[in-house]
Amino acid sequence: MSSRLHHFDDIAAAASALAAAVSADLHSALALVPRALLLVSGGHSPVVFFQRLATMPLDWQRIDVSLVDERSVAANDAAANARLVQENLFTGAAAQARWLPLLPPNLFDASDPWTAACQAAAAANADVRLATPAVIVLGLGNDGHTASLFADAPQWSQARSTTQRYLALQPGSAPHARISLSLAALRSQPRCYLWAVGADKAATLARLQHAVSISVAGMPEATSGATQDSGPLQRLLADPSALLEIYCAEDGQ
Repeated sequence: MSSRLHHFDDIAAAASALAAAVSADLHSALALVPRALLLVSGGHSPVVFFQRLATMPLDWQRIDVSLVDERSVAANDAAANARLVQENLFTGAAAQARWLPLLPPNLFDASDPWTAACQAAAAANADVRLATPAVIVLGLGNDGHTASLFADAPQWSQARSTTQRYLALQPGSAPHARISLSLAALRSQPRCYLWAVGADKAATLARLQHAVSISVAGMPEATSGATQDSGPLQRLLADPSALLEIYCAEDGQ
């Protein structure tokens, strides 16, 4: 993806701007289709964005919300992305949106975490409601991961090559089995948003962008600017096929 940086003085301004952009995209989608799908990421830094988005004047009854990725934990677990999103986005009028869980409770209750993640990924790939997102909002890990695409997961090679939208992964450096969008799913989206707030995230982003520019400069024959060993976000930043809209504020938590 090529990238476009939107830099703000503080996290509140970044959250308001991203909420306005996402709201405009959802509004445009609803002019063309009966329902629009929004996929969001977890973590604590997007909370202010979720709270701001919940105040946007949208036809929330026609909006479906699901996740870019989820940990294979119980729905009420503090580590569940679903819990964080529902507590902070599904408020006021936004509570009328339809929630599409990536990990249905019946799957987790009946299986061990890894089996539940595999079953959830298969179910998500078969769910036509998750096939065509109007908006995807990604996060950024300081190790260069996005969604739950970790380069140290044994399934990283599969995540790079599969044409399926979702897959199960078990990161080496992070707890819990995961369900995540694949690289193909992200590359097929004409435009994704990236939420990158905090000085550490800004530094990580700068490092990845520098790595992409060095790779392209040193490999004139390459079109992607990413090697086989590049991490998930670096590979996306180097891919010219779609646009990554980056919302950045260095004072975030």
